[in-house]
Amino acid sequence: MDTESYKNGAKRLVSTPQCTTCENYIKGNALHCKCYDSEQKPKYVMFPERECPSYCSHAPMVLDIKNEKESRIYGSLFGFCVGDAMGVPVEFSTREERKRNPVEGMWAYGTHHQPFGTWSDDTSLTLCLIDAINKGYSVNRLAQNFVDFYEKSSFTPWGEIFDIGNATRDALIQMCAGKNPVECGGAEENHNGNGSLMRVLPLAFYAYKLGDDDLIKMVEEVSSLTHRTKRSKLACIFYVQFVIQLLENEKEHALEKTVDFVKKNCRISYADELQYFARILDKQILSLPEEQVKSTGYVVDTLEAAVWTFFHTTGYREAILKAVNLGGDTDTIAAVAGGMAGAYYGFCDIPDNWIQNIVKKEELYWMFQDFGNCCNLVKG
Repeated sequence: MDTESYKNGAKRLVSTPQCTTCENYIKGNALHCKCYDSEQKPKYVMFPERECPSYCSHAPMVLDIKNEKESRIYGSLFGFCVGDAMGVPVEFSTREERKRNPVEGMWAYGTHHQPFGTWSDDTSLTLCLIDAINKGYSVNRLAQNFVDFYEKSSFTPWGEIFDIGNATRDALIQMCAGKNPVECGGAEENHNGNGSLMRVLPLAFYAYKLGDDDLIKMVEEVSSLTHRTKRSKLACIFYVQFVIQLLENEKEHALEKTVDFVKKNCRISYADELQYFARILDKQILSLPEEQVKSTGYVVDTLEAAVWTFFHTTGYREAILKAVNLGGDTDTIAAVAGGMAGAYYGFCDIPDNWIQNIVKKEELYWMFQDFGNCCNLVKG
């Protein structure tokens, strides 16, 4: 059905409600369904803005999770993707806007006019890394996946790119031109965006058995394809190590062990950068009020916001909604927080309706299964 987008000069924009994929749908009856039989569907269902409370997928995906380890890896990967999709419709909105109209469930359209469950380049580039690992990791294979993403819209939900950061775009253009992949990322002060932080999560499951030095080198290499600054690399190192620790420790202990890891292994090589992460490394982040937490695309702000959100909530749903309602770079902050929360609380803590609305959910599941097998984390 056509939306009010015409008012803004669009030639043709169409919104699709959840109805056709819901088991309550009555074919040929757009105004009613099994739940709204005696009354017309609410406007937000007909002209979809937020999820219908009665939605129930007619073809739900069911995961075969055999143990806690599998629950955590699927929880982290799907948790990241769901967080991304939750943030897409309200990306760039202000915190004041979110306080006036808070997100309380899955929304659609909005900023990028994307259907329910649509993920952004955060997930696409993460899938590039997962696919590279599934096929035998090499930096060149990863770079080729990035090129395919940029030139062919591979690894996207709808076959097109609708959101990509400037620094990432610049790096991918150089990659497409044949430049050495690890030299493509920006290395200046203004290249400290969150474009590499948003895609390194799989390394927490793939590189966790490596020695400290080798793990750091791999994280640095993967980051460098789009972001070569030491600040971006250090944020990635912290995030990967924190997720590793969350798999086996309580929150506070995981943070403590991650801080010890960074201080031990990055004290010399990242000496000039540690000051920027002081509020995390000194654990001030645990007691900061919301007004002192920024939710921008600056890599330190994104990491702080995700960590703050994770420690100020007690479950996956609460964590994602708090992250999204910070406003700003909502998709990346919610994705990064979702990777943490999913790893800690497990897959079953993610609301099922959110999972069932994710675009290409089955394809993601197959890819994640292969990934788990490559990492020796999931039983075939």
